[in-house]
Amino acid sequence: MKTRIALLALLLAPSLGYGQSFVQSFADSFNPQSPFDPSTYKPQTGKERWREWVKDDGAGPNIYVMSLGAAAYKQAINTPSEWGRTPRGYLRRTGSSLASNVVQNSIQESMAAVAGTDTRYFACACTGFFPRTGHALKMTLLTYNHSGHLTVDIPQLSGAYGSSMIQDMWYPSSHNPLVQGVQGGHIEMGLIGGIHLVREFSPEWKRLLHLH
Repeated sequence: MKTRIALLALLLAPSLGYGQSFVQSFADSFNPQSPFDPSTYKPQTGKERWREWVKDDGAGPNIYVMSLGAAAYKQAINTPSEWGRTPRGYLRRTGSSLASNVVQNSIQESMAAVAGTDTRYFACACTGFFPRTGHALKMTLLTYNHSGHLTVDIPQLSGAYGSSMIQDMWYPSSHNPLVQGVQGGHIEMGLIGGIHLVREFSPEWKRLLHLH
């Protein structure tokens, strides 16, 4: 019996070693390179923060696209149900989503200005699908402080969950800001991750769509 176990171990050893090597290589692929050396980092200036705030809250197309998309999704699942699946209901959902996005951007930008954290997205200085994807998702929860070092992105988290809970305050009374509001914050964080992925792979998307 012991001889059989020993022979089996000898036969499986190479495959086990290969498996461990593959797992380690796969894990290492999720270790993205920082976009820059902290010593070369230049924090956002007040003018840059103001321009980004204005762009995010109406000067750029993103807020309108996101608001229309969110309204279409809520129209499809009919939430809040009191508004119905009617043209009037869609307009109300669009207005609600637009207001929520303004609140979210305002919370994030103002808190980031006070805390000295960066609201910009920096693409990974790495190559490969998995490292770049890992970087994009990591930056959903993290950002850079005034010294160029990673820190938890409290302003972004506060904006996502805070705006969702505030939005539920003007929804019908069946919606609870502490229940549906937190659930909406989870969805919002997922959307932020999706936006980061689009930004990370935007050069490839532009080449694919022949955009300049």
